[in-house]
Amino acid sequence: MRHFFLQFSKLLISITAIMHLAMANANVNELPDLAKAEAERSLSNPSYILGQYWFRKISGSPGLIEFPPAYNYLRDAVAKIVPHTGLYDKEIDLALLNSAQTNAFVIPGNHLFLYSNILRIIDNENALMGLLGHEIAHLELRHYQRTLENQRNEQGKSLLLLLAGVAAASAGDGETTSALWLGGMANQMENMLSYSRAHEREADRRGRELLAASGFPSTGMNTLLEGLFRESSNADRMEFLSTHPLPQTRLSDTLTGDAQPSILYQPSSEDFRYFRATLLAYRAAMEGVYYQDYLRRNLTTQDEYHYGAALAELLMHYNDSALQSVAKVSSNNEFTDYLKAIIYLTLKQTENAKVLIDQRLALAPNDLTFTYLSGQFSENSAYLHTNSEQLSYERRMVYRHNIAIARERNNQPYALYNHALLEFALGKDKPALNLINRAIRQSETSDKNEMENRKAQLELLEEAQRREGLN
Repeated sequence: MRHFFLQFSKLLISITAIMHLAMANANVNELPDLAKAEAERSLSNPSYILGQYWFRKISGSPGLIEFPPAYNYLRDAVAKIVPHTGLYDKEIDLALLNSAQTNAFVIPGNHLFLYSNILRIIDNENALMGLLGHEIAHLELRHYQRTLENQRNEQGKSLLLLLAGVAAASAGDGETTSALWLGGMANQMENMLSYSRAHEREADRRGRELLAASGFPSTGMNTLLEGLFRESSNADRMEFLSTHPLPQTRLSDTLTGDAQPSILYQPSSEDFRYFRATLLAYRAAMEGVYYQDYLRRNLTTQDEYHYGAALAELLMHYNDSALQSVAKVSSNNEFTDYLKAIIYLTLKQTENAKVLIDQRLALAPNDLTFTYLSGQFSENSAYLHTNSEQLSYERRMVYRHNIAIARERNNQPYALYNHALLEFALGKDKPALNLINRAIRQSETSDKNEMENRKAQLELLEEAQRREGLN
């Protein structure tokens, strides 16, 4: 009898700890009241608070790609799909990450991440639009919030099974207790994974609908899934242990669905080809001395190859080689001109950079990408200001532009202020607030009001993050 009560006491302690953990998780991950917080990007929306927090943290990683023309292209591509969704807020923030993994994902608050390596299997524009349609569908269908609700339901089932285990243990039936616990955990895991796989299929279906509504062939989803199937053909994994259905299962769902209308071949745009070459150049730089082999395997035209080689060489600090490679590129577009300009600036060939940048600004005076570059050497550049329509990558350009101008003018407080905003955008909250406090103390100009107002905004966000247990 004494042995039983010792075992039973240990069991109750374990159950109490588990119940406290479950209750704590329920508080931290409380399902947002979607009726109360309709806007996806609002401080009253807990999902947005969580999403922007992790978006900034991930953006501060060394793998973040900073190449504005690539973001410009992706922003415009996303903008062709989003108006056809039921999202309350049509703005989706973007982050490009350099990684050997093949992945893309979204997080709450309308944030989209794209890994460089996924462009290895996406070799045409329709497939990219299929990927974007699928990921945007996850946001529209609120899969994050629905997954949280499912987790809470499964936690409730697990607690019931634990209590049933207590009853079995009190009756001295150890085998029944073990069976209940192990069976309950297995059942919970399978339900969670099945729920995730159902979300993936739902996003596939809704993604095809969004493509059709946007004027793109929904067969782009088929092309994407075919690429994923080839990628996973050598993978030995079982579908029930995966949060995603196997690509061949998803492809089968597509092929057995409604017949697709006949679509004439649509060649990929030049912008897509250079967007793809940009991300693959970043990925090639991870290969080190084998970067050229990687680019030859994945880029089809000579111009794209020389462009990719020049960018990879610049990333690896082979600056003279980068200049030689970019000289072999015959195409002229936003991507090639931006790359040439930053190579010139890196090599201190300021006049060459200035000629190229001035040509671009003569055609488009408000082009932020080249205005930002002009601030790196022009003494007459003006400070820039952010607005609510800008995405994070555009704001980072504004902050870096203003830092360069402030330093040129010996305006230390304003340089510190913009450095603080840049740090905050990259998820470094505490250093950012320290910098902005220093800027305010040192400032004796009208800029001080701007700094204090922005500090108040950051503190509001900090307080919202504390409420969600994120700080």
